[in-house]
Amino acid sequence: MNKLKYYRQKNNYSQKEIANYLLITQPNYSNIETGKVKLNFNYANLLASLYKIPVSDLIDDKNGIFITKDEFKILIKAKKVISDIENKIK
Repeated sequence: MNKLKYYRQKNNYSQKEIANYLLITQPNYSNIETGKVKLNFNYANLLASLYKIPVSDLIDDKNGIFITKDEFKILIKAKKVISDIENKIK
Protein backbone atom coordinates (compact mmCIF):
# COMPACT_ATOMS: atom_id res chain seq x y z
CA MET A 1 0.00 0.00 0.00
CA ASN A 2 1.43 3.39 -0.89
CA LYS A 3 1.58 6.27 1.55
CA LEU A 4 -1.18 8.31 -0.07
CA LYS A 5 -3.62 5.46 0.30
CA TYR A 6 -2.36 4.64 3.80
CA TYR A 7 -2.90 8.17 5.14
CA ARG A 8 -6.23 8.55 3.34
CA GLN A 9 -7.56 5.35 4.89
CA LYS A 10 -5.99 6.05 8.28
CA ASN A 11 -7.93 9.32 8.37
CA ASN A 12 -11.15 7.67 7.14
CA TYR A 13 -11.45 9.58 3.87
CA SER A 14 -12.73 8.24 0.57
CA GLN A 15 -10.98 9.01 -2.69
CA LYS A 16 -13.97 11.18 -3.60
CA GLU A 17 -13.60 13.25 -0.41
CA ILE A 18 -9.90 13.82 -1.03
CA ALA A 19 -10.55 14.67 -4.67
CA ASN A 20 -13.14 17.24 -3.58
CA TYR A 21 -10.67 18.69 -1.08
CA LEU A 22 -8.06 19.06 -3.86
CA LEU A 23 -10.70 20.36 -6.30
CA ILE A 24 -10.09 17.55 -8.77
CA THR A 25 -12.12 14.55 -9.94
CA GLN A 26 -12.02 11.20 -8.16
CA PRO A 27 -10.49 9.47 -11.23
CA ASN A 28 -7.73 12.11 -11.27
CA TYR A 29 -7.03 11.54 -7.58
CA SER A 30 -7.03 7.78 -8.14
CA ASN A 31 -4.35 8.26 -10.80
CA ILE A 32 -2.23 10.20 -8.30
CA GLU A 33 -2.76 7.63 -5.56
CA THR A 34 -1.85 4.71 -7.82
CA GLY A 35 1.24 6.46 -9.16
CA LYS A 36 -0.01 6.90 -12.73
CA VAL A 37 0.33 10.67 -12.23
CA LYS A 38 2.97 12.32 -10.06
CA LEU A 39 1.85 14.14 -6.93
CA ASN A 40 2.53 17.84 -7.40
CA PHE A 41 3.93 20.13 -4.73
CA ASN A 42 0.68 22.01 -4.11
CA TYR A 43 -1.36 18.84 -3.61
CA ALA A 44 1.35 17.38 -1.38
CA ASN A 45 1.22 20.48 0.82
CA LEU A 46 -2.56 20.39 1.02
CA LEU A 47 -2.63 16.70 1.93
CA ALA A 48 0.14 17.05 4.49
CA SER A 49 -1.80 19.88 6.11
CA LEU A 50 -5.01 17.85 6.11
CA TYR A 51 -3.30 14.80 7.63
CA LYS A 52 -1.14 16.93 9.97
CA ILE A 53 2.09 15.32 8.78
CA PRO A 54 5.27 16.54 7.06
CA VAL A 55 5.16 16.54 3.25
CA SER A 56 8.07 14.09 3.24
CA ASP A 57 5.84 11.47 4.88
CA LEU A 58 3.69 11.36 1.72
CA ILE A 59 6.52 10.56 -0.66
CA ASP A 60 7.45 7.02 -1.59
CA ASP A 61 9.03 5.32 -4.61
CA LYS A 62 5.68 4.58 -6.19
CA ASN A 63 4.01 7.99 -6.16
CA GLY A 64 7.03 10.31 -6.04
CA ILE A 65 6.52 14.03 -6.23
CA PHE A 66 7.03 16.65 -8.89
CA ILE A 67 8.36 20.05 -7.94
CA THR A 68 9.94 22.81 -9.97
CA LYS A 69 13.46 24.11 -9.29
CA ASP A 70 11.99 27.24 -7.70
CA GLU A 71 9.75 25.17 -5.43
CA PHE A 72 12.78 23.05 -4.48
CA LYS A 73 14.74 26.18 -3.53
CA ILE A 74 11.84 27.37 -1.38
CA LEU A 75 11.60 23.95 0.26
CA ILE A 76 15.32 23.98 1.12
CA LYS A 77 15.04 27.50 2.59
CA ALA A 78 11.96 26.48 4.60
CA LYS A 79 13.76 23.41 5.92
CA LYS A 80 16.64 25.62 7.11
CA VAL A 81 14.25 28.06 8.81
CA ILE A 82 12.47 25.20 10.58
CA SER A 83 15.80 23.74 11.67
CA ASP A 84 16.93 27.13 13.02
CA ILE A 85 13.69 27.50 14.99
CA GLU A 86 13.97 23.98 16.39
CA ASN A 87 17.55 24.69 17.50
CA LYS A 88 16.45 27.89 19.28
CA ILE A 89 13.70 26.00 21.10
CA LYS A 90 16.12 23.37 22.43
